[in-house]
Amino acid sequence: MIRQKVYLDNKEVVYIRKLLLEKGIRPIDLARRLGVNTSTIYKILNGSTRSKRIALAIEDFLGVPNLFPYAHQDTSSSFDYKDTKQKLTNTLKNTNNSQEKTENLIANKN
Repeated sequence: MIRQKVYLDNKEVVYIRKLLLEKGIRPIDLARRLGVNTSTIYKILNGSTRSKRIALAIEDFLGVPNLFPYAHQDTSSSFDYKDTKQKLTNTLKNTNNSQEKTENLIANKN
């Protein structure tokens, strides 16, 4: 899986910090409630790191959906199913053709 770095922009960071302040929640209290290290919360709130699991837990705890947009994005590498299926089909055909040719050559030698 390829992860793309997605950082919060300054507006999002300010909004999240303001929301915590309004609710009277300190980052240390949030960390304790979520069972994570305080530094992890600070890194997430500063936008310098990301964790889908923790971001979703913060959203749930605060009751604010989509607070961390990256937590709702698919970060898996792009996978082109049709292209991959076609390549596999072609490889299988080539393998079968090679096997038939080999079998014919063996049969003709005998």
